[in-house]
Amino acid sequence: MSLIISAISRKGGAGKSSTSLNLCGAHLDADGGEVLLVDLDPQATLSKSLLGPEVVRQLRPHQTVAAVAERSKAAGDIVMQTSIPGLLLLPSSPDLQVPADAVLNLSGIDAPLVVIDTPPDTRDHATRCALLSSNAAISPTVPEPWGIQSVGEVQTLLMGAGIISNEHLIFTGFLVSMMQRAGIHAVCESTLRRLHGSQVYDAVVPHAVVFKEATAAGQPVTHYAPKSGGAKVARLVYQETCERIETALKRGAA
Repeated sequence: MSLIISAISRKGGAGKSSTSLNLCGAHLDADGGEVLLVDLDPQATLSKSLLGPEVVRQLRPHQTVAAVAERSKAAGDIVMQTSIPGLLLLPSSPDLQVPADAVLNLSGIDAPLVVIDTPPDTRDHATRCALLSSNAAISPTVPEPWGIQSVGEVQTLLMGAGIISNEHLIFTGFLVSMMQRAGIHAVCESTLRRLHGSQVYDAVVPHAVVFKEATAAGQPVTHYAPKSGGAKVARLVYQETCERIETALKRGAA
């Protein structure tokens, strides 16, 4: 059975797509086997990065994740191999629309890890679809006032998805992302940790150009610059995510 992780955030610019891609890269880096990246974001940022904008423009709805969400196709019917060995993709498209009651049909995929990138909007049907299809969720959060304000909306979304249809969903936590040396970032990170404690990752993702360069190059940072500080952080985030899921499962079995 695959471990399925959704990356969710209230607004754009939190590093959600980068986190999704780099979780995949760190998994491959750890020899964890194949990984499936599901692009449920209508912006199709990851699809364009991994396949090229022209390829994405030519895709018809039945060739994209839209068909998997509608369950007219299984993931195995439309999955695409990227240029990164072991990294599979269910591509998005700029006109992606997901039904309100959608759940992904991921049959035909044997990858031990599935990572789902979602729209930067907790109210979008695609975000709810991702959570109903997942075992776990991670929320990259920028340490700025709007980032802290969005935490409550993420928690409300998680409670709604869990109470209604996916009671076994594990929330791995809020990942401090795009961290800068600015004083406001230090204050907001401290506030986030004070208010939410263990729900905040120990690992912190800095605001570093290598992450944008890697995504633009269509590669996880672990592949683009394997010896960089960014690659080290990506591996730490992946390791902590796995540990948090393992801890939650043990707690549930106790």
